[in-house]
Amino acid sequence: MSQPGWYPDPYGTGSLRWWDGRAWTDRLNPEPDRPPRPRTSEQAYGPAHGPAYAQGPGQGAGPGWQPSWVGPLAVPSVDATVHGVRLQANEQGVAYGEAGLAWPHVEWVAYWAAQLPAGSGQAPGTRWIFQAGRYPFHGGPRVEVVIEADGVAEPETVWGRLIRLCQACAEPRLVGELAAHVRAGESVDVAQGLTVHPGGVRGNRVSLSWASISGAIVDGGRVWIRQAGGPTPVLYVPQQNPNAVLIPALLSDLKS
Repeated sequence: MSQPGWYPDPYGTGSLRWWDGRAWTDRLNPEPDRPPRPRTSEQAYGPAHGPAYAQGPGQGAGPGWQPSWVGPLAVPSVDATVHGVRLQANEQGVAYGEAGLAWPHVEWVAYWAAQLPAGSGQAPGTRWIFQAGRYPFHGGPRVEVVIEADGVAEPETVWGRLIRLCQACAEPRLVGELAAHVRAGESVDVAQGLTVHPGGVRGNRVSLSWASISGAIVDGGRVWIRQAGGPTPVLYVPQQNPNAVLIPALLSDLKS
C-alpha cells in the first residue's frame, strides 16, 4: 500500500485512518465520539486504539460498558483452555500456549472489551482482550489472550481474573517506575501519544500543567484526562494502547 488515502483503521477504531504514503497518521474519518459525561466509576471497558486525541467542547456521550466482575481486588489464579490453548496465570506470571512472561518482566499492559456488531447471520457479541509485554511500541515479546463466548466457559470471569492479577502483580510497579522517571526530570511516553513530563502532560497539540489537571478516568474504551474547572475532558487516549490503563493511577501519584 503506497498511495495516500483513507483505509480501514488497522488499530481497530472502526473508522477510516489516513495513510500518507509512508505511515499511518492521527486523522480519522469519521472523528471519534465526544467525551463522556462525568462519572464516579473509573472502571469501564470498550474498543479503541490509536494515539492521544485532543477533544473540543461538546455534548457528552452515554456511559461506557461496565463489566460485572468489578469489585474488591482479589488475586485468584487462572487455569483454563481458551480456543484449545492452555492459559495459566498466578502471582508469578502469565502464560498462554508457548508465550509467557513473569510479572517482574512485564513493561506494558492493555486490556479492553470489544463489542462485535451483528452481521452475516451472527448475533452481536463481545470479545475480551488482554495483553502484557516487553518493550512497548517496539514489538517485543508479549502474551495476548483473545477470549470469546464460544472459546471458553465464563469468558468475562477469566478475563477479569487476568486483570486482577495484573493490577496486583504488575501495575503498581509500572506506575511507580514511570512516576520515578518523571520526578527525576524526564519525559516519558505513555500509551503511544501521551507525554508525561515534570510540568504536566501533552498530547496532540494540547498541553496541560499539573495545576490544570483534575484527574483521569477510564470510560467507553478511552482514558479521559480532565481539566480542572472544565465540564468535559479535553484529552483522551484509547484504552487499547500500551499502558493507557495506568494513566489514572500515574496522574494521581504525580499530583499527590
